[in-house]
Amino acid sequence: MAGCGGSSESAAVTAAPTVSLWVSATAHDYRQVAAGAKLALADARGHAGAFRVNYAGKEVSDDPARAEADALGNARTSLQDTQVSAVITSVGTAVAQPAITLLNEAGIPTVALGDAALKTMACSASSDIYPNGHETAIVVTPATAMPLSFRARFLARLGFAPDAAAWGAFQGAQAILASLAAPTSVKAGSKPPRLDRDALASTLVQSHGDCAA
Repeated sequence: MAGCGGSSESAAVTAAPTVSLWVSATAHDYRQVAAGAKLALADARGHAGAFRVNYAGKEVSDDPARAEADALGNARTSLQDTQVSAVITSVGTAVAQPAITLLNEAGIPTVALGDAALKTMACSASSDIYPNGHETAIVVTPATAMPLSFRARFLARLGFAPDAAAWGAFQGAQAILASLAAPTSVKAGSKPPRLDRDALASTLVQSHGDCAA
């Protein structure tokens, strides 16, 4: 399943500026997380607002002794991509924190598949994971049950059953794509359109953060 889905797009969409959606997930979860994100991209035909969206991803070791170094390495790799729009992580709370922190320093929005503790951190602008002083991350928890319709469609398209990580990644990718589609995600006056990551992060957090008032 192609991440960008560009072959069926019109000439106008093909000419759209390209951004990247990165995935960083443990080796155990990577197949599911990647498939969930790619399914959301396929549903959107690889397009969000003014942008064409490509998939990129790297695994994180399941070895606890290597996981944090891998996650930070993946974050640095995504930062070297001048087209990066946002990152989806599925690496566990302890490993996710330093990766989110590094991405926040560069203003890169993040969707983390995590637990209530990580969500509490993400919902606080004063959290240590936000050294630049602005919230740039949301957390997708397993709170929402996977719809049977999603399971059936995923299985039919991909040939294997989705788990909670696939469902979480699908929701996270949908949130990123919806935020990218917002007019505010385009830098004012830019021609051709250029991504405003600060505005993207703000829209992602405000519209999809699901933080208690």
